[in-house]
Amino acid sequence: MLHSFFVLVPQINFILFRNYNTDGLLEAMLFVTAVLTGQIRSIFVAVYRHRIARLFTTCKELWNQSVPADRKIILTWIRRAKFISTIYFCAANCLVSVFVVAATLQQLSFPENSTAKYYPFTPQEDSTPSPQYEIKFVVQVICCFCSMSYIAACDMTGTILTLYLCGQLALVKSWLRNDLSKKKYSQRKGNTNDDLEERFKKCVRRHQIVLELCTELENAIRYNYLIQIVTEMYIMAISAASFTKSSGSFRYFATFILSINGLFFSCWPSDTLSYESTEIAHAVYEVPWYDGSPLVKTMAVVLIARSQRPAILTAGKFIPLSLEAFSSITSSGISFCMLLRSL
Repeated sequence: MLHSFFVLVPQINFILFRNYNTDGLLEAMLFVTAVLTGQIRSIFVAVYRHRIARLFTTCKELWNQSVPADRKIILTWIRRAKFISTIYFCAANCLVSVFVVAATLQQLSFPENSTAKYYPFTPQEDSTPSPQYEIKFVVQVICCFCSMSYIAACDMTGTILTLYLCGQLALVKSWLRNDLSKKKYSQRKGNTNDDLEERFKKCVRRHQIVLELCTELENAIRYNYLIQIVTEMYIMAISAASFTKSSGSFRYFATFILSINGLFFSCWPSDTLSYESTEIAHAVYEVPWYDGSPLVKTMAVVLIARSQRPAILTAGKFIPLSLEAFSSITSSGISFCMLLRSL
């Protein structure tokens, strides 16, 4: 948080007292929006850290209880979460590198006796003597790398947990379709009713645990998602407008790409979670529950009823996160970008 304020204060000072032109104002607004909302999202993660830690602990316990065959199914989703979070983390730090390189090249293009001093994330200063300028430059770079890494990690918390829960739902679906299918039981001999009942209980218990985890995850990160999707829309619009008005500055293009990725990596896992939760009902129909005991029939009805209502993650209880929401937010961002270009 302190690292972020190191960048935030000079930009606010520029907006209030030194906003000479529209381009400079847009750039300062872009920095303030990105840094301030990143701080707020980080605060929400810190406030709900006990809930998030409990979610990770429960996920770890479910993993430890799984047999190798079950872990193979879950591992597919874990790898996806690792791949996505690694891409986002690297992209966030690459964005910092782009700003650092751009400021360095801009400074080197001026004569050595020039009084103008350029920084990656704060406005230009007319005169800063050496070595004060070099020290301030290095400190700002270190602070921004630390801040961006922390904000990226906070943003990926929900994504990682969501994809893990998708893996758990895929596991339940696999149990229903592979272990409890009609074909499997037609090949078995002896009393299969007790076996069917026990296996069905296992599916129902795991499904209930996963749904409770989905509810807990929704309560822990819904406000974080609300701030993220609203601000990502404005960051996307401001960066796109600045990119088109500043002769194609690569800094703004990189910011635009990162904002799109952050928005997509929040909406797509939630959309996938909803899909996987509804697939449980389809898997139940492949189970010969109608040949089982009254308890088996009751559990089948309960499992189908639960799956009729998909697991949904929302942004502050207002907007369900999905690919449709991603498309709508992107469209609104483009409209706002067109408005800014006309200024």
